[in-house]
Amino acid sequence: MKSHGEYCPIAKAVEVLGERWSILVVRELLIGVSQFNDLARGLPGMSRTMLSKRLRELTAADLVEKLDGKYFLTPAGQELRSFVFGLGGWGSKWLLGEPDPDELEPLSLFWHAHARLDTAELPTRQVVIAFELDNRPERFWVVVEPVGCSICDHDPGFEVDVTVSSDLSALYGVWYEQQSMRSAIKTGQIRFAGESALVRRMPGVLQLTDIAELGVDASSRRPAWLA
Repeated sequence: MKSHGEYCPIAKAVEVLGERWSILVVRELLIGVSQFNDLARGLPGMSRTMLSKRLRELTAADLVEKLDGKYFLTPAGQELRSFVFGLGGWGSKWLLGEPDPDELEPLSLFWHAHARLDTAELPTRQVVIAFELDNRPERFWVVVEPVGCSICDHDPGFEVDVTVSSDLSALYGVWYEQQSMRSAIKTGQIRFAGESALVRRMPGVLQLTDIAELGVDASSRRPAWLA
């Protein structure tokens, strides 16, 4: 990390967090991701070599620690929560306009969204939700179980309970609060098929938990959504 040669707390913080990808690595750790491969999945545009480098730098800065092959934020790293998600709130208000088509990356979207699904009203059994994207070949399956949710980009081999068909940009809009779920359903951008009792619950399930609420139980050493 390059020094600004200035004895200033802002300059010191920028030296640690100003490198490309550093804040996004911290974002992933804040929401409870700890495995290297899972960090890589959440940052698909980042090479694994660069991820390794940034983790080493953040560890050297005492923001990250490695335990049993996993990565966790130290107390100093955890104190970045309000800063990182506050930055996200500012970006949503002032910078998040219409997305460039090249920015609509479905794997990253589903990876970040699946753990935020509100499954409280679903049965306490396995529920499989399939997502089909309009005019795109990708398909995703979310397997909801009492212990949490898992995401698959290939058929997990379970019977599908509900199929969600959607325009990818509509999912981005709803999940980044640029469009209401009611509007997306009314205009047909998001559609459901399956058991009627489950279909009725889908709009609530897809109303995502605030990302800042994930991973808050750092002492458990596991993502909060698996607790």
